[in-house]
Amino acid sequence: MRFLKVIGYILLVLLALVLAAYLTIYLWALAMPAIAPMALTSSPDPASSYDEAMARFDALLAAEQARGDIDEKCLPYVLTHGQRTTRSIILFHGLTACPFQYHALAELFYEQGYNVYVPRLPRHGYLDRTSNALADLTAEELAAMMDATADLAAGLGEEVTMAGLSLGGNVAAQGGQLRADLRLAVPMSPAFGFRFAPDFLTPALTRLILGLSPDIYIWWDPINKADFQAESGYPGFSLRALGEIYRLGLAVRALADDQPPASQAQLVISNWGDPAVSLGAIDALNAAWQRNGGDLATYRFPLLPWLPHDFISTDAVGANPEYTYPKLLELITTYP
Repeated sequence: MRFLKVIGYILLVLLALVLAAYLTIYLWALAMPAIAPMALTSSPDPASSYDEAMARFDALLAAEQARGDIDEKCLPYVLTHGQRTTRSIILFHGLTACPFQYHALAELFYEQGYNVYVPRLPRHGYLDRTSNALADLTAEELAAMMDATADLAAGLGEEVTMAGLSLGGNVAAQGGQLRADLRLAVPMSPAFGFRFAPDFLTPALTRLILGLSPDIYIWWDPINKADFQAESGYPGFSLRALGEIYRLGLAVRALADDQPPASQAQLVISNWGDPAVSLGAIDALNAAWQRNGGDLATYRFPLLPWLPHDFISTDAVGANPEYTYPKLLELITTYP
């Protein structure tokens, strides 16, 4: 009995500490500037043909190459069958990654008959991997990518799927909310909030992060630092950039609470073992889309075998593409 009482006291102390931490975050956030509001809108200008889509892509690629500061393997790319196909797919990469993240999975969609477009998101893929270019990332820059990307992909396929992981999942969710010409929107582990904080704290955390000065640079791997995941992108990220990503997520979710998703169908994929993103926030989007009449399906990878947050990159620690890729292909190519 005495042992059980000691355990009970310990649990009460831990609970009190957690509640005190939550209260501290909330009160600290109140001292920060309010989150700048975002008005998410869409102004479609879809390519009317395959040739027009490829002309847009060629112009984009030429501009990217002319910059001189983009890693060659991080340039945007397309895999096409030389003509407009029944289906095309957009694959948005995650935070600190770049188009190379999809080098293996994109080929599998191509083999399934898709025309594939893998864009580069703003401030990602620079040759200088440790420059902290992400410190200047804004939610507005990310939001602006959605329409232009969907417009190009419309010329590549009669039915367009927009998918994205993490940061890219936020942009895919935005597309699902706003673009009626999307056949399917597939946010994968969208970065709507922090895994180990309850979702009601996400606005406060976002406000706190965006109000911090100076910005904080965080290594993905504090031991290996710049040597981390050298093939797929940056070895660390700006905390302020994470706040901007959360800000975009909050704007998408606010729209989802008030109006039905515009895309014809939605498929939200997440991961029980994800150490990074809030499953509660993802569930809140799912509930809003379903409540407002979305044609929604969900899938959550089980806890075992354990998967990292990045279940796309072949070089991610804990990656298991032999397990994840067949499931992703099954889900995305057969739903709805």
